[in-house]
Amino acid sequence: MNDQIRLLDRDGNPCTINIADLISIKPTADGPEFYTKDGMFFYPTTLDELLILFKDLGFERLDRTNIVNMNHVKSFDPKARKVYFEHPVTKDSKFATVSEANVGKVEHLAKEQKEAYKAFPKPSLFWKK
Repeated sequence: MNDQIRLLDRDGNPCTINIADLISIKPTADGPEFYTKDGMFFYPTTLDELLILFKDLGFERLDRTNIVNMNHVKSFDPKARKVYFEHPVTKDSKFATVSEANVGKVEHLAKEQKEAYKAFPKPSLFWKK
């Protein structure tokens, strides 16, 4: 078994460590520190640190309260500024919010809701009296 964990090194760079290589884990006020014979690593404790760790796997920060795996996003509602992980969307669909500044990252995923548009009668060429 070759289980691995993704951590950050002392400089904040992402790395993958074999769990079998861990010699100790020490709790600190800033989160656990992971030690191997070769050095110390830490698990990210903020969204910014998590984004460093997972950005190369397809995650993006879409709002100050979330990091989203863009590989699972299926649609974007520009009016509500939400991304959804399934399409069509139901009342129980999981979603993540998108800040105004990050709309550009997802606007290409907007899906037109056919039922949102009602057919208008074609205008007549002549007015009826």
